[in-house]
Amino acid sequence: MSRNVMERVLWQLCVERTAKDRFRQDAAGFLGRFALAEDEVAMILDFDVAGLQAAGVNPMLTMGFWQELSVERDMAIYKQRLGCTDQDGAGFSAALKG
Repeated sequence: MSRNVMERVLWQLCVERTAKDRFRQDAAGFLGRFALAEDEVAMILDFDVAGLQAAGVNPMLTMGFWQELSVERDMAIYKQRLGCTDQDGAGFSAALKG
């Protein structure tokens, strides 16, 4: 796993307008510029925030990526994707620890 590369990708997608635009136009093409394994590309394309965090990606980057580019952008769905089942008690933490 290339955690550092995934973090660099997500950082760019969180802060660089041109990166966001390129990702929205052709996400797979944008990701093709980086040395990522197929499963890493799949995690990013699928907005698999739990998988990204399990791979060691910084939780704040996964949350920023979700908020910036996910079609859903709903933090309740983000929490569900991280495995949280208690919508009221867990808050909106970037990293929900079990």
